[in-house]
Amino acid sequence: MIKRASFNNIRRQGGFTMVELAIVLVIVGIILAAVLKGTDMINKAKIERMTADLRGLQAMILEDEKRTGFLPGDCDHNGIIGYTQLPQTMVDSNVNLGYSNDPDPDVAGDCVSQAGVESATDAIIAWGDMRKANIVDPTRGNIEIARHTLSDYYTIGSFTSATDAADYNFIVVYGVPLWLAKGLDVALDGPQNLGGEELLGGARGRLRLYAAGAAGGGATVTPDGAAWPNNENLNGDYQLVSVSYQFDTRMAQPVL
Repeated sequence: MIKRASFNNIRRQGGFTMVELAIVLVIVGIILAAVLKGTDMINKAKIERMTADLRGLQAMILEDEKRTGFLPGDCDHNGIIGYTQLPQTMVDSNVNLGYSNDPDPDVAGDCVSQAGVESATDAIIAWGDMRKANIVDPTRGNIEIARHTLSDYYTIGSFTSATDAADYNFIVVYGVPLWLAKGLDVALDGPQNLGGEELLGGARGRLRLYAAGAAGGGATVTPDGAAWPNNENLNGDYQLVSVSYQFDTRMAQPVL
C-alpha cells in the first residue's frame, strides 16, 4: 500500500489538469485586462491634462490682451505675435528658445527695449509680457512655465500661411506622441467623421499637425496643417509630432 500511494503521488504531480490550466488562463486574462485598462486610463488622463493646460494657456493669453489691450509678444500692436514658430529640429535644445530659469533672463527680449519693433527670433517676449501683467508667476523662469507635462515645450507665436500668405497666431506643443496629438484633436475640435476624415484631422480645426518629431525634422511649418502621419512606421502611434493650436478668433484656412 505504501508503494502504491507513492506512485499515485508521483502521477498527480506530473502536470496540470485542463481545469487547472483554464483557471490559470482566466487569471492571466484578468491581470492583462486590468493592466490594459490602467494604461488606457493613464493615457486618457494625459490627454485631459494637456487639453486643460492648452485651454488654460489660451485663457492667460486672452486675459493679457484684456488687461493691456494687446496680445503678449505683440510688440507693434498689430494683432500678430512677433515670434516666428520654429520646426521641432530647431528647438530640440531650449537654448534656441531663449528659455532659462531666470525670471527675467533677457532685457533685449522686452517689448519696451525693442521700441515697438518686432523681435521675430525671441520666444520669451510673450512669457515676459504675461509676467509683467501678473498673469504668470513672476518668480518662475520661462523654462519652467513653458515646459509641458512630457518635458518638451510650449511656444507662443505666429506663422505665415502658405494658403493665403496671411499671419496667424498659434500655440505650438512640441514633442508629443501621435496618439496624444490625435486625442487632443478630438478633445479640442470634436470627433472626426468616418470615411478617412480622421486622417485629415491634423489639417483642420484649431488643433493641427505642425511638424514631425526630432527624428523626422519639419514635416510642415505653416498653420495650414497636414494629414496625420502614417502610424505604420517603427514607432507607430508613439512617434513624436508637434501640433499647433489656434487660440484666437482669426482662423487660418485649412488644407483640404
